[in-house]
Amino acid sequence: MKSVSGPPVSGAVRDVAAIHGVCSTLIAGNPKILIVDESLQDQRIHASTLRKQGYEVFCAQDGEDALVLLESMMPDLFLIDTAIKSMDGYELCRRLKQNSDWRNIPVIFITDNRSPENIDQGYASGGVDYIVKPCHLSEFLSRVSTQIKLYQLVRQNEEMQATAIDANPLTRLPGNNSIQKAIQEAIDEHLDVGIIHTDLDNFKAFNDAYGFIIGDDVLIFNAEILHTALRKICDGKGFLGHIGGDDFVVMLPADRMMEFADEVIRSFDEGASSFYNDEDRERGHIVSVDRQGRIGKFPITSVSMGGMFLRDYWFTRYVEVAEVCAEVKHKAKSITGSNIFVDRREASPPPLGTPVIGASEQTPAKE
Repeated sequence: MKSVSGPPVSGAVRDVAAIHGVCSTLIAGNPKILIVDESLQDQRIHASTLRKQGYEVFCAQDGEDALVLLESMMPDLFLIDTAIKSMDGYELCRRLKQNSDWRNIPVIFITDNRSPENIDQGYASGGVDYIVKPCHLSEFLSRVSTQIKLYQLVRQNEEMQATAIDANPLTRLPGNNSIQKAIQEAIDEHLDVGIIHTDLDNFKAFNDAYGFIIGDDVLIFNAEILHTALRKICDGKGFLGHIGGDDFVVMLPADRMMEFADEVIRSFDEGASSFYNDEDRERGHIVSVDRQGRIGKFPITSVSMGGMFLRDYWFTRYVEVAEVCAEVKHKAKSITGSNIFVDRREASPPPLGTPVIGASEQTPAKE
């Protein structure tokens, strides 16, 4: 594998999208639970119990405190005591259900009131379950786990529907809207991921010589290579999207990026020549017309990848990531053959004009 590192371009730190329609998710953290209970003792007991099960727990003593907390976090479940003051649990639940951001997050009420009227009021206000104190530990954890799993299934179904609408018509991979959403979520959640922008070299010349039908076959082949490598190297933890044409985006755990790139280069170079006829394959190039209308020789298509580690930047918006990815991809395309060019931030950036590793291998940009 040709791997080249360069100075930073600008300055910031869920299974995988399958070919033909499986939705993508980001590498997820532990489920978040917001407990709203004015009893500090009950808060401590419930929070300690849930944290031991791996949940991330936040606590508020009343409805107003809960609404303030929600400005900076998004839970997967609300546990609300019905007897909180200033705004009782039922009113808080109604307020949550009026907000589009929180409407679908499940609410479990906690109460020591067993009356049917009290329980009916909880369901009417939008709650999905009721825990009556005192409650056995196993029952408490089962009710929490069930609602979180149901909520995650609903979210996955919503993501699949959104991805299907946005999907690239050729590869059925997530398109631009899904790519933007996935990367923005990674920024907001400060995920330790690598992001790669891939592009095929000399693909326009190939398309002109062999036609768009075989050209589409090459694009599907490339998508399958990326998907297979993501599944093999990252155990399905990552995201694969299709910007359009021969441009793809991959997001994956940062510590797997170079191994992933190595697998992609090996697999792509092994199979790419099979799309050429015997004559072109034997001489290692085709004769075609470039973008300026000049006749030239174009080598067997290869894959160029521009990579970056999200932890190296203080990004707040997707567009900032897109700009860096486009620049490092351009640098990758200036290197002959399949390669990855990785933008690496250094503690003390080198002076402008400092040669980068592998600079001697750079050639004029490929198509």
